[in-house]
Amino acid sequence: MKKSILVLGLSLALLVSFGSDVLGQASKEITEPITSTWHSESKILPLGEDSSFNTFEVFGTLMSDERKGLFHEATLHAAGSSLNVKGVVKKYILYGCYLLKNEDKVFFEMTRDEYKIGTPYKGKVTLIGGTGKCAGIQGDWEYTGLNLRLAAAAEGIGQGYNKHLIKYTLP
Repeated sequence: MKKSILVLGLSLALLVSFGSDVLGQASKEITEPITSTWHSESKILPLGEDSSFNTFEVFGTLMSDERKGLFHEATLHAAGSSLNVKGVVKKYILYGCYLLKNEDKVFFEMTRDEYKIGTPYKGKVTLIGGTGKCAGIQGDWEYTGLNLRLAAAAEGIGQGYNKHLIKYTLP
């Protein structure tokens, strides 16, 4: 009986000491409030009256509202497409890469809910991979934004910004 109590006590002590290390190493979700600004170059394929299929390449920068974090001062490069019908974006998808200050890359998929051109939009970002210290990164979040199409610098150029509360975990 004494041996059983001793073994139980020793097991409990080991569990407490090593179990806390395991919990300390568990991935924690990190959140970063980010504003991204972007410009895009697009090609428009007319599909008939008031409809088009657009392809575009997007370039931009991310700035943390707190001026710190993994995504602070990152750049982005992406390519995507949209289906526009009578002034409404029906389908929107974008695949791209965030290039971080430490030169790691984080790859993402971005979608938008249906929205009327010239009005604010909402969408979702899903992280789909990374390099270096970001290998195995996971995360997804919703974002909002506005395409400043009326203030475009030139024909075929889109400009705008997005507000994100980036949520991710590192392995």
